[in-house]
Amino acid sequence: MEGLKAGSGTWQRKALVVFLALCMVWIVGVVVWVGVRFYKASLPDPWEDEQRKAGVHHEQHPKSGRYYIPRYYKTGKDGSVELRYRVEASIDSSADDFRRTYEISAEPKKTGPAEVTFTDRFGGMRRTFTVTYTSDVDLEWYGETAARITVKAVPD
Repeated sequence: MEGLKAGSGTWQRKALVVFLALCMVWIVGVVVWVGVRFYKASLPDPWEDEQRKAGVHHEQHPKSGRYYIPRYYKTGKDGSVELRYRVEASIDSSADDFRRTYEISAEPKKTGPAEVTFTDRFGGMRRTFTVTYTSDVDLEWYGETAARITVKAVPD
């Protein structure tokens, strides 16, 4: 201990104490941030109110275990709602799957060479589902092709 004098290395000790204090502040900050993220209620998606009005919100059809997210949504001044979806031609995403997911039991009505509509009522709203296919469609095989689906719900 001959080479050590009293007071030598004090700046290193001070730097170490400051470093450890900063580490503790950082750790506490991370723990607080994680706690807030886990316990804070997540904000609803902006289109959820429109989906509820139109009767195509996933909580209104819990047994399907799935849902579609609209690409466009709008509420009219009269309380009407318009939602637009895009479905692909696959087992997991098709017009038939959309109908099954949201329990649409109305019979299809062909309104154009590549367009089919379904009309029903749900929760005080008259809903019209317009399915526009990428090509001409036969009513027997209309479900498994790619399509744009527009949901318009108007208060009764």
